[in-house]
Amino acid sequence: MKIPIKDLKTSPINEEIYKSSSVDDLIQSIGEVGLLQNLVVRPDRTIISGHRRFKACKELGWDSVNCETKDIPDDEVDLFIVLYNQGRTKVATEILREIKILYQKLWVGRGKRDRGGGRNPHIREVVAKKVGISSGSVQMLLFVEEYKPELLAVIDKGDMTIFGAYTETKRHMNFLSISDDVYERKKDLPSSIDNLTLYNSSCEQMAEVPDKSIQTIITSPPYYQKRSYQAEGQIGLEKNVEEYLSRMKCVINECKRVLKDDGCFFLIIGDSYDQNGCLRQVPSRLSLMMTNEEWILRNTLVWHKRNAKPENGRINRWGTSYELIFFFTLGMKYQFAMDEVRQPFTEDYSKSLTSGTPRHHKIDGEISIRQHTFIRHPLGKVPKDFFDDFDVLQTTHNQNEKFVPDKNLEHPATFPEKLILPFILATTKVGDTILDPFIGTGTTASAALSVGRKCVGYEINSVFADQVYERCSGISQDEGKKLGQTWPISKTETK
Repeated sequence: MKIPIKDLKTSPINEEIYKSSSVDDLIQSIGEVGLLQNLVVRPDRTIISGHRRFKACKELGWDSVNCETKDIPDDEVDLFIVLYNQGRTKVATEILREIKILYQKLWVGRGKRDRGGGRNPHIREVVAKKVGISSGSVQMLLFVEEYKPELLAVIDKGDMTIFGAYTETKRHMNFLSISDDVYERKKDLPSSIDNLTLYNSSCEQMAEVPDKSIQTIITSPPYYQKRSYQAEGQIGLEKNVEEYLSRMKCVINECKRVLKDDGCFFLIIGDSYDQNGCLRQVPSRLSLMMTNEEWILRNTLVWHKRNAKPENGRINRWGTSYELIFFFTLGMKYQFAMDEVRQPFTEDYSKSLTSGTPRHHKIDGEISIRQHTFIRHPLGKVPKDFFDDFDVLQTTHNQNEKFVPDKNLEHPATFPEKLILPFILATTKVGDTILDPFIGTGTTASAALSVGRKCVGYEINSVFADQVYERCSGISQDEGKKLGQTWPISKTETK
């Protein structure tokens, strides 16, 4: 039967679920071929199915539409709305609203865990079938909504898949304790350019730095035979690896002199290939050299570069997409605050804590079997030695060409601040001093100052040295001159 459009009412639940839907496609289709499917309404003329068709007809200026009536109880209206819309294409936001309705309506009394969390596999399978997606997608959508809901709009636009959003949310959650939380806390900490001391000279001799004055050292030296920074006396362009290691030994010895007994040293370094395509094994040789000099190697961390620079397509080996980070100390006792860098527990990790292997225990001469279980730390889990949440900061620099210092060109071998923030937070306290012997354009300095630490750095390239202060002060050198400010860089003779 035909019902005047002015007499029809839209269901509040229908408006809520499908409010983000466009009707432009339906306006064109209905305008060309008419309304091929009747609206479904209750006796009170509330629309159950056909919400978008109703809006399209209204936009076209129709006076009435064909409808069929269904007598649906009040407490089942929202469920029927979902079921009547199974066949049409929906965006992620609409699907998510349908999922939540199904959990609420179909399994009342089964408990909050089953009804809202999507953790029960059987229930999730049924819900997934009714909304027209996989069981895994249901779980992923619920996870994204809980922890990173802004990505739902990105999925709706078609710029990201459900799985892509889920993966991004997992990465976000894994590093929440060293990203968002850190950047919130840093606002209340002292962060002044006065806490930065920079020397425009070689770090092979750091006579300006007193003995035992540095709490943590974080640095990434020039890699052997990788780049020329057009700085006289730079490390990395030696004729052979032995000469490179000899010069690095001078730097390492200076680091050993200035580091406190309970201090820590993080060395970020990658390898290089010779003309025959063979690895030179520089990181492992440098690490072995340090252990022979009584440094204690605590960890070998891996930094996975998800968007590392592409390799030559003609190579006959796997491409390189990681760098190593060696964690050294001088003694058995060193400053390390694990609670500062703990990461949130994931659902999968939580399940593993109670699934230990049964063990046999002897009590009063009798054998008993007890399940091995673990107690979750209230602040989170211990972070692992693999970092893959960071993009490599790419530049237009071609490593096969000579690098010409330019104020407008960023350093061609930078690393993200988030990579080293956990090192700073775990091994230093507010007010402690951090050293970077190869400070570049000041990543270590920026990260250190942002969380209330002091920083000492050495940079042989004067252009980069100027950029350190620009980066950490927030104003350019030219702007500083207009304000009557000069950079307090200690320019000493290059060794």
